[in-house]
Amino acid sequence: MNLGASVAKGKILYFLHADSYPPKNFDAHILNAVTNGRKAGCFRMRFDSFHWWLLIMSWCTRFNSKRCRGGDQSLFITKSLFEQLQGYDEEYIIYEDNKFIKKLYDIKEFTVLPYWLTSSSRLYKRHGVWKLQYHFLKIHHMNAKGASASELYAYYKKNIS
Repeated sequence: MNLGASVAKGKILYFLHADSYPPKNFDAHILNAVTNGRKAGCFRMRFDSFHWWLLIMSWCTRFNSKRCRGGDQSLFITKSLFEQLQGYDEEYIIYEDNKFIKKLYDIKEFTVLPYWLTSSSRLYKRHGVWKLQYHFLKIHHMNAKGASASELYAYYKKNIS
């Protein structure tokens, strides 16, 4: 992602997971947000599933809290701010988006646009909602307790991928 950002010619970067689909006119929504002084943010997110827990998690993405964020929601950011924050920490193979988004919240430069992005629920379908949710919470807990990037990745490889 850092390499892509370094060769990008535009003034706004947009990071999108391969299994997430942005809302219609996403580019205009992002441009409007940046024009109005928003330097970074994401869209609300919903899963392509009607499981009640995933519906609740989707509903929570409307709130501008780092507890409700993740890479599946995509990320727009001005290139200048991305460079100022020195991009993604390349030590992280997973959780890099959470680490970067935390930096944005630390400097109070994050907004949630009121349009819905759709993300795949394939991992939840493969592992089961509760089992996968447990593992994601475990990774968050490990990070909060100071686990290294390699420890987070090892846990992910063993239990999720």
